[in-house]
Amino acid sequence: MVKNYRRNYFDTCWIIRLWIFKTEIYSIKTKGRFLKIFGGWKNSLPTLEFGSSYGWGTFKVTFQNKNDLDFATKNKLTEDFKNCIKKYYSSKFDADIAVYFTHSETE
Repeated sequence: MVKNYRRNYFDTCWIIRLWIFKTEIYSIKTKGRFLKIFGGWKNSLPTLEFGSSYGWGTFKVTFQNKNDLDFATKNKLTEDFKNCIKKYYSSKFDADIAVYFTHSETE
């Protein structure tokens, strides 16, 4: 009985470690894609925040002002980023809900 308990605990720990490793890999890849898309930004680079909702990744991209957000939207940089994110998930993942673009400028 004790051996089974230890074995289950050991297996669970490894599963958690693998999940954390996978999450870190996704995070690194996402940051790389983010920099590739927004890296040549004319002003300050927007910020990227990672989150989670119901087991799915969420992404909040914050621009310094509304003009920067409008520029990125007009030039389809926001769509490019959503398409990059979609590649990491199954077809059930909805990037339009999971990726949120905003600006920090007060109206």
